Amino acid sequence: MGDGSILKSAALKKRIEAYLKKEQLEKNDAFARLKKPFLAKARKNIAVARLLMGISGRNEFKEALGLPSDFDSYDWVVIIAYYSMYVSSLAALANLSLKSRSHAATLAVLEYEYVLKKKLDEKHLQNLSNAFSLSEEMITRLMQAKTNRETAQYDATPEIARQNAISALEYAEEFITRVEEILH
Repeated sequence: MGDGSILKSAALKKRIEAYLKKEQLEKNDAFARLKKPFLAKARKNIAVARLLMGISGRNEFKEALGLPSDFDSYDWVVIIAYYSMYVSSLAALANLSLKSRSHAATLAVLEYEYVLKKKLDEKHLQNLSNAFSLSEEMITRLMQAKTNRETAQYDATPEIARQNAISALEYAEEFITRVEEILH
């Protein structure tokens, strides 16, 4: 690790300790059992996002559901895609016997445990050969998805671009798959 990485690592560790002290993060071995339910929930959420994407793009679905032809739910696709990524992140924390009550705390742990360390500790993984690191790009995508979700959720513009919804789904699918690879 270079000097910059050591400083970043120390800063992240200090932030994580502060989150633990403020009870925005909690450590308990019992949380490890939440890994699979969180991954299952992330997959369910992404399925719902895909369903809404399909309804938004297909007039026959809109008609069958009694929706107006101009109906779309691209904003909700972005919101759900972000939350599917976030829930899979909670699975990664559960794998470390951590539970988070803060998005910022979750991101700090992901960066410290999965990006900077480049791998999972042996005690957190049954099969070390399956350990993969989360790339910084994936963490960046999670942060971008959060920004997109906030824009989609709170922006009053009449339409969130279809392309943003497509990108959010692609990023979420890739992110969840990567977390599953790390944890299996």
